[in-house]
Amino acid sequence: MTTEIYQKTPLVEFPKDEMLKLINNFSPDRIATFLDVTDLKADTLGPKLNKMANWAISLKCASVCVNPVEVDKLPLLLKGTGIMETYVMDFPLGKVDIELKACMTADTVKKSRKIRGEDKGHIDIDMVINVGRFKKDPAYTLEEINTVCEAADGEVVKVIVRSSELTEEELYKVSEIVAESKANFIKNSTGMDAYGAMPEHMRIMREVAGNEKGVKAAGGISDAMTVMRLMYAGAKEEFLQKPELFRIGTSAPLNIVSSMGWLQHNSEDWLNAGIIPCKICPYHHTAKLRPELRVHSQKKCHVCKHNHYRKNKDF
Repeated sequence: MTTEIYQKTPLVEFPKDEMLKLINNFSPDRIATFLDVTDLKADTLGPKLNKMANWAISLKCASVCVNPVEVDKLPLLLKGTGIMETYVMDFPLGKVDIELKACMTADTVKKSRKIRGEDKGHIDIDMVINVGRFKKDPAYTLEEINTVCEAADGEVVKVIVRSSELTEEELYKVSEIVAESKANFIKNSTGMDAYGAMPEHMRIMREVAGNEKGVKAAGGISDAMTVMRLMYAGAKEEFLQKPELFRIGTSAPLNIVSSMGWLQHNSEDWLNAGIIPCKICPYHHTAKLRPELRVHSQKKCHVCKHNHYRKNKDF
């Protein structure tokens, strides 16, 4: 990548005619198939797990995403349904060493297969990279990803890069690493980072990772219009619009599915309403960032064609 690419950073724009075409290609039933129904809170109990499984089965979602400790329950809830089990590894910090991360992965895969009693192909592993090590030694990250992929023994691996902690240049670089790796997906966030899914990051990850890898958006996604914007940025072409190449992590599947119906029936109104660019810009969400990233973001804002919105702090 050249310096010029890093400096251009156009915010993703959403032409009305193209967005209308995208919305018309979707229904509540279809949008559900892209959803990883997620709950990664520390206090999640059995009744919530049952509810998540019921949502995923009734809506025909892609998967249920939980912490690895739930591997003793989730396989039985999803057995025979075709719904994937997704387990997060080294969540949310990604700070354990490579061997331990691989061991956790292999153990979870082994337990799930034994309990579910089905062949390969029912498990997703969402692993968190060690962002600090990546910044110092990108080769470490490639080794980390590939080691986890080997431990996953043919199951789908998604790589969480925690894009809110990266500069644009770093996001390009880590996307190149994922593209080179054995992983199946690149994913922006744990949902517990400084901010969640931004169309601009989806655009970059797709641009760099190419069309053979999947892109997953996560963090703050709770309505169909947000999903459509993220899909436009990360899976604009129709051949990319399938769960094998684009996924949404969400704790609000019912609201996304129901709001897709409203969006279909009132598409013009939703699109005419538009959105304040800063709402979907990663460089605006600086409050929780480290000082060096805050300065990086402020420099971007100063030269942005939309920076007049920052005069009003209430949006």
